[in-house]
Amino acid sequence: MVDYKLIDARLKRSREAAKLTQEAAAEAAEITPIYLSKIENGHAKPTLDTLAALCGAVGCDLGTLLSDIAPESQQYQAERVVQIFRACAPEVKPIALSLLEQLSRLTMS
Repeated sequence: MVDYKLIDARLKRSREAAKLTQEAAAEAAEITPIYLSKIENGHAKPTLDTLAALCGAVGCDLGTLLSDIAPESQQYQAERVVQIFRACAPEVKPIALSLLEQLSRLTMS
């Protein structure tokens, strides 16, 4: 199974790190800004060719973009925890951290 949302989030972070707008990145990859928006928001599943073009446009490595995208991977799980945490409302974050700390103590016992 492939987690497209993780790929999409990595791509968006790479684009933002390159300080490119969706319009500029889409133009460089020869796709529409609307399609790029759909990709970044998890509403489209791009082809490998499109991902390669986008990686070239934003300056990220396709291999890195696609590494550890299986739910069984420890890197995937770590990124997913961070992704979920970032999506939490500010008032929920202390609760989420507390729960994670409690869970980590259970596995150490």
